[in-house]
Amino acid sequence: MQLNQPLELLFKTFQRYPLDEIGLNVYAIADAAQDKSFLKVLEHLRQRCLLIEASGEKAKAVSPHLLQLPKDFSSVEWDWIQQKIAGTPKMTILISPLSFDYLFEHLRHFLEVQFEGGLEMILAFWDPIILAPLVGRKEDQTLYISGPILTKHQVETLLEPIQSWWYWDRLGFLQTIFGLNERVDVLPQIEVPIKLNVEQEEMLVEASFPDNLIYYLKLNNSFLIEKMDDYALYQFVIKTIPEAREFQLSGTRDILNFICLKLIYQDNFYTDLKLKEKLEKMRNKQITIDGLMSQVMTEMI
Repeated sequence: MQLNQPLELLFKTFQRYPLDEIGLNVYAIADAAQDKSFLKVLEHLRQRCLLIEASGEKAKAVSPHLLQLPKDFSSVEWDWIQQKIAGTPKMTILISPLSFDYLFEHLRHFLEVQFEGGLEMILAFWDPIILAPLVGRKEDQTLYISGPILTKHQVETLLEPIQSWWYWDRLGFLQTIFGLNERVDVLPQIEVPIKLNVEQEEMLVEASFPDNLIYYLKLNNSFLIEKMDDYALYQFVIKTIPEAREFQLSGTRDILNFICLKLIYQDNFYTDLKLKEKLEKMRNKQITIDGLMSQVMTEMI
């Protein structure tokens, strides 16, 4: 099997030290919500839905699964991952001394978080845009929030029995999070759900905010972004968010409208005198962004 760039770093890392010889196993967390083809293609491998609360095949078909992968990197399974998955956020890869059952139980401890107000939510750590800022990955220049969101103790607890955790960033490059590689006979006691303070909650929400905006842009205003590739759009959005906040805008709807406004005016956004006047009125709370958008649309008819 030819070692192409997307997985070459992983393969070369363990070329000199085969996993069997150093007592490590290799796993993947695959997100069926993004691509469920692995459920069939890799059905012969041991796999289990992380969300055991997901009842029925339809629910499992859109949920994350833990898979045990072959230690032979020249296998057909790795070839399929190389061809169909590498370079995408559909799968993250874990190297750990833990058995499948122990790793499954360990990861389950981190599925739910609770905010200070009592609200609980599922923590989608299988998604690289959540995983990387959770533990902190300043080397990944594609991140909007580099983190860490979790406390030092929470990060160490999550990564204690993990040797390394691999994911592909937004540009398709393989990134590595190194764990503590502790070989434990008994999993540590972890209080669940994981408690997050207000600052952590805000960082977690902010980490996925650009992608939420992009989702609604593609859903409702695709004609404005049809000539932009995904990374260019992402860069545009993360650059525009702080600009919108300079105009005292907050919340998904208002910032989304501001982004649409910039997309409509393009290079004329800060030079169009009529728009500049409207923006100053909005900054001074004389009109809302909805009112501004309504005026702009009326003038364009």
